[in-house]
Amino acid sequence: MKYLSTYEELGIKDKEEVFKYFMKNLKHTNRTFEFFIDWGKVFYNINNIEVELNILNYLIGKENINDEFKKLIKRYPDIVSIIPILIAVREKNLEVLVDFKEGEWKYKKYSFKKKKHYSDMEIDDIVEFCDKIGLLNLFANKKIKNIVDYCIGLEVGIGTNGRKNRGGKIMEDIVEWYVKNVCENLNLEYLTQATKSKIKNKWDIDLPVDKSSRQYDFAINNRGRLVLIETNFFSGGGSKLKSVAGEFKSLNDFLKGHHIVDKFIWITDGVGWETAQKPLKEAFENNDYIINTKMIVNGALDEIIKL
Repeated sequence: MKYLSTYEELGIKDKEEVFKYFMKNLKHTNRTFEFFIDWGKVFYNINNIEVELNILNYLIGKENINDEFKKLIKRYPDIVSIIPILIAVREKNLEVLVDFKEGEWKYKKYSFKKKKHYSDMEIDDIVEFCDKIGLLNLFANKKIKNIVDYCIGLEVGIGTNGRKNRGGKIMEDIVEWYVKNVCENLNLEYLTQATKSKIKNKWDIDLPVDKSSRQYDFAINNRGRLVLIETNFFSGGGSKLKSVAGEFKSLNDFLKGHHIVDKFIWITDGVGWETAQKPLKEAFENNDYIINTKMIVNGALDEIIKL
């Protein structure tokens, strides 16, 4: 790592103390209000199928619900394609194990692809599926009062699976706030989600890449040379952290061999690193610039870009 005057001003004497300062100032969480629910995505998904959901509301409380459902499919075939969504599934073709007691396991395939017309046999299969998974029973016994509201709840639940990605996006947004301020003060341009083609189109600079899918969270044009920034946040530990540290160590070594790259900065944070101090320290000693958000506040990012 490269020792900065920012560290000296903080009373940090040497590289070993810089690492200790880094570890001591890891954040417990980066959750903002946007982390919990992406309401925009929830209602976007609902609005796309709201008409079909309201048609299905007709089934709530019906006594001969299987027959009523068949009639409804014949009259409004578009409702078929949204049935998987009612059980939080995105696929349109589902395969179900229907018998495992006779030696060879037997499967049955059900299709919910949108069609203008379904045969009686296809309709029977669709109704059978909804009946066997208990969906029609929920409708008939009024366990669900409104299918639109029910689906909003499902989308909220499905959306929790995206929290990990939202946590990463939140870290990018936090870092961008600082990057934007630094670039405005230094009269520099920057790109987000910077790929080789985006950088070429924007600045006519050829970015060296170690793999075709490489994309940097930020790229700054520092008077014809690139400052590349990657960022992430780990609130929990795990084996992934070791591989992440190794990846950014290797990436740093790759970029160092190209004059067009002015600097590579890895901004990472989160108490998850407490479980992977050894691989992080190896990367810390190898790479020129690894900082956390506390160090950004201290002025390290400004200093690095100015160097």
